[in-house]
Amino acid sequence: MAFALDDRKHIGRQLRKIARRQLQRTIEALEADDTGAFTRAVHESRTRVKKVRAVAAFLKAAGARVPRKDRSRLKSAARTLSRVRDSAAIVEALDRLHHRYSKQLPQHTYGILRRALVDARDRAEARAHRDGCLRDVARQLKKTRDAARKWSGSSIDWRAAIDLLTTSYRRSRKAMEHARSTGQSAAVHRWRKAVKGLWYQLRLARPLATRMSALVNEMKRLETALGDDHNLVVLAATLRACPGLRTMHAQIHQVDRLSIRMRKPLRRRAFALGRRLHHRTPKEFARWLRASAKDPRSHAPRRAEALRH
Repeated sequence: MAFALDDRKHIGRQLRKIARRQLQRTIEALEADDTGAFTRAVHESRTRVKKVRAVAAFLKAAGARVPRKDRSRLKSAARTLSRVRDSAAIVEALDRLHHRYSKQLPQHTYGILRRALVDARDRAEARAHRDGCLRDVARQLKKTRDAARKWSGSSIDWRAAIDLLTTSYRRSRKAMEHARSTGQSAAVHRWRKAVKGLWYQLRLARPLATRMSALVNEMKRLETALGDDHNLVVLAATLRACPGLRTMHAQIHQVDRLSIRMRKPLRRRAFALGRRLHHRTPKEFARWLRASAKDPRSHAPRRAEALRH
């Protein structure tokens, strides 16, 4: 089942099926004994857990019963997978930095720093294997998968979906304004999380409305830019925490300076794209969604009856 809704079927039932399918695939990836594909499996599992959290938030905002213990399990799983995945993402951030500023970051220095980051990544992955934390995540997700059958509540129609999407849009727009006014990296990261949540929900709703695909694609571009910014923010801090680099303060400081330089145009582009994607007020965004509905009957009260759980 694709990560998208079908307007011909019960929305609530589809959301539960999507959540259970994503969880099952995550469990299979985490239980597979394939060390060569470990990094990819963790990355894909982390992405799927984020999708399930977006589905759970969608259902809960619509009044469905999604128990707190299930939401807590998902949050804990995302945190565990992020710790392992982030160590690999930081290596990629250093690679991009060196590609951009190869003269300012000599090959010899880059090689030493990269080896330290790769060692840190390998230790994190080995620790995850040794401690069995991924098996623990899989075990918790099995419980969530089984419980997801009972996630239920009031019916969800297109009007309810519009309300949910508008709420997420308002949250993202507000987070963007705060990030732009403060310039703080923490605020930019919070905006990124709001953008990611909105992006996943728009992907779910894309088949229900016309003119949605372009917005979904542009939101993905924005989320990627903000993710690259975040990885550059934490790059120098990660290097400073590497045990074998205590004598390389000057080189790490240079990486920090180059990261700041690289982030400036990256943030300018992200804010320019963000302003374009958030130029509508929340009320205007809701009107745009209503006008984009593929089925005009989705505004009628009887549509809710057709989509009832």
